[in-house]
Amino acid sequence: MKIKFSLIVLFSLIIVFTVGSISFLVFEVITASSIDAELEEMSYKLNVRDAQLQTLHSRANEDVVFALKNPKFVEYFELSETREGNIFENDVLQFTDNQREIKKDLEQWVYHFQNKFQVDETCLIDSTGQEHLRLVFQNIEVDEFLSPEEMSAPFFTPSFAQEQDEVYVQYPYFSPDSFRWVFAYTSPIVLNDGEKPAFYHFEMPVNVFQDIISIDHGRMYVIDPQGYLIADSAYSYPTTNISEEFEQYFPQSNTILQSINFEKIQSQIELNGSGNLQFVDESGESQYIVFKKLSTFDWILVYQESEALMLSEVQTEYGSVFTTISLISIFVAISGIVGIVIVSNKITRPIIELRNATKKAESGIFEDHIKINGANEITELGESFSKMFSSIKKTIELEKKLALSEQKLKNERFAVIGELSARIAHDIRNPLNVIQASLENLSFAQDNPKIFEKSIKLCFRSIDRIAHQVNNVMDFLKNSEIQSEEIHLKEIIDSLISEMIIPDGIKINLPENNGVIQGDKIKLEALFSNLIINAIQKLEKNGIITIRISEKPKNMIQIEIEDDGHEIPEENLEKIFEPLFTTKQTGTGLGLASCKNIVKQHDGSISAKNNPTAFTILLPTRISKD
Repeated sequence: MKIKFSLIVLFSLIIVFTVGSISFLVFEVITASSIDAELEEMSYKLNVRDAQLQTLHSRANEDVVFALKNPKFVEYFELSETREGNIFENDVLQFTDNQREIKKDLEQWVYHFQNKFQVDETCLIDSTGQEHLRLVFQNIEVDEFLSPEEMSAPFFTPSFAQEQDEVYVQYPYFSPDSFRWVFAYTSPIVLNDGEKPAFYHFEMPVNVFQDIISIDHGRMYVIDPQGYLIADSAYSYPTTNISEEFEQYFPQSNTILQSINFEKIQSQIELNGSGNLQFVDESGESQYIVFKKLSTFDWILVYQESEALMLSEVQTEYGSVFTTISLISIFVAISGIVGIVIVSNKITRPIIELRNATKKAESGIFEDHIKINGANEITELGESFSKMFSSIKKTIELEKKLALSEQKLKNERFAVIGELSARIAHDIRNPLNVIQASLENLSFAQDNPKIFEKSIKLCFRSIDRIAHQVNNVMDFLKNSEIQSEEIHLKEIIDSLISEMIIPDGIKINLPENNGVIQGDKIKLEALFSNLIINAIQKLEKNGIITIRISEKPKNMIQIEIEDDGHEIPEENLEKIFEPLFTTKQTGTGLGLASCKNIVKQHDGSISAKNNPTAFTILLPTRISKD
């Protein structure tokens, strides 16, 4: 394709992309603003429902207290026959004429109270658990069906714990009289002498929440702290064959929310008492929710709308704006393309002249100065070609210098290898001298057991020192794959300690806990052996080494190796894990670098600190496949 048409296509695409991007950003800004406005509207509706629920709760409390203002309650229980206790005949509570007269007035009082308020059942229960009156759906219960077993009711004991005019609210339970789920408001009857012989209570159906949270669009629901849906505008709770089991009647919130979203709601509730959240449901659709903690039972009121539903109203309201932006974008794109066609003609002419000049260079003829008639930029391009030829010569010279730099880098690498070799030779030569001297002593110590035993110990210690230095180098150089198996960390550490030669003045506190991980046993043995030997060497002859194993969050195991020796200089804390770094007069400087490699192969981390000196290792219980 000729450069003219290439420019037209390229810049046309750029214009279309730019205009499209700007239009998209405008749409996104409008959409985001609209969603924010919808969230504010949702919060307002949520606050309205919250106010209605608070009003319901306050009104119920006030009505219970108001109902007990009737002096007939106190008069009934002040009667001498009432104070003497209940009398039964054929398991039916018997009432005297005085009791029945007052009881009739109380039943009429409660009957009018039920007409005023949405109440399923009203009861008067004494301290023995005996009902003295009960109205179910405004029907007065006959004496034969008054229950003597109300002590098992969940609200029985808490009701007597209240003071006068105090109200106890009972968590939802299944009522065997109304055959539906209710929650109760109760308050004690207090006599003139302070005695509390009974309490008055009424039951309100849970579905009052269902009526209050009814919404014309979206979904509003009430969740209890255990994640059950107490009310849901999009769910029809059974009205027949109702289950008496809480878990079976009330659905779990995970039918709407993932468990992680419910945890986020609870977290924001604990911090602020309210909040909002966006998540993607199982169908892949974005959902927005606003929520608020209720004063009742720590329940949470939630209002949810999908993004599509939120934007459907916005698109209707701003439809003309979207159309106008789209038309402007199309007009700008077309105008830009026409302008590109005109400009490309002026640009391509001098480029053709430049092409003719460069054809000469194909045959090896490089002009010192290329003259191009046309725009200033193209003229500068011709001059740049001239400068390019001289730059080629400089490039060749630069390549020669780079070759010398590469040789210098190789020499530096050989110097590092030489330094490492010198350290290894020095560290091995000293214990070899000890072995040689000890063996010479053995020839003169045949009749002296103490010298013989001391020489043997020196030989073994020197051999262990050589092996330790060689192992440090080998562990650092090799990078073999992890051979994963189940590892009991305490067993490895206990075994290593039992095999070490430990000076009498050094005490090692072994870990009390165990940690089980998946890892490479040989590499982990090398890791802990290195760190423990380092601690022993640092303490010299006296001190305490403490090893701890503990579990950490996110399936991590922490191992600490602590000693009471001198601290590591602060300037060295960041360097001790670097290869060849050592502060010892002997040593390769690869021990801690090898430890770091082993920990990294196990997806863990290692660090050091002072006060006291300790190395901390974090290892996951399982190594990732990567």
